[in-house]
Amino acid sequence: MLSDLERDVLEAIILGKRRVDQIAQFCGIPEFTVNEIVKRLIDKGYLSEEMLPTVKAFRDLKWIDTKRPPSFHGENLRRFLKAILDIIIILAILYLIKSAIF
Repeated sequence: MLSDLERDVLEAIILGKRRVDQIAQFCGIPEFTVNEIVKRLIDKGYLSEEMLPTVKAFRDLKWIDTKRPPSFHGENLRRFLKAILDIIIILAILYLIKSAIF
């Protein structure tokens, strides 16, 4: 489980911030804290030694990884599409009921 600061630093790195001063400014925390958080993220397996996010980072943050399909990270695209279809059907039924009343 990631703390809020760890999540913020990891998101900054995913967004392309690679230097400690950039990450510190982006997150609004001191550079020393960023260094310690980066070390923890490397130890936890969220970052590589080159400060690149790992698959675990994308999966746990639920970010979209452009190199892999959503199913790679455990996202269930089929369930999402079914929910959209259910909403469309409900809206169509409500429209038919409304037009039948008037």
